[in-house]
Amino acid sequence: MAGTSNSGRRATPTNIHVIRGNPSKKSAAELAGAGTAVVVKAEAPTCPDFLTPDAKAEWKRIAADLVLLGLVSKLDRGELAVYCQAWADWKYARKQIADQKEKGFVESTPSGYKQMSAWMQVANRAEDRMRTAGASFGLNPSARARLQIPAPQGELFPNAQKDAAAKYF
Repeated sequence: MAGTSNSGRRATPTNIHVIRGNPSKKSAAELAGAGTAVVVKAEAPTCPDFLTPDAKAEWKRIAADLVLLGLVSKLDRGELAVYCQAWADWKYARKQIADQKEKGFVESTPSGYKQMSAWMQVANRAEDRMRTAGASFGLNPSARARLQIPAPQGELFPNAQKDAAAKYF
């Protein structure tokens, strides 16, 4: 048997399937059962004690807003820790690059060739980790567009939630 349950394209959400006119000719029963997501209570996970101080500061900065938007639960502790630590690593590497001025971008090898500096490589890898983990929480514009967050409904939100939602929409 080829592939696994993770192989191939992701299932199209039911509402998109219906909008497109049901091109796969699925039955109503198949469409009704498709795309049902597990709902987990939105609450902030505890910050791991092994994170660096900059990562902990990022955790404190972002966790409350993610809870207000319903994008994080206690199950997401690892993914949020990866994002926060990647952000701290990126910040540290960028500081090292800035301190070294031009040597922070390009280094010379012992044979005289120019290459990207080690700090630049660290910064680039941390940025990739940050983007990958951050996409899970909608921390960039394209990832936010893919999230299925209901639009705010006027004054139904308490002011704190409304203000937090206004930052991102």
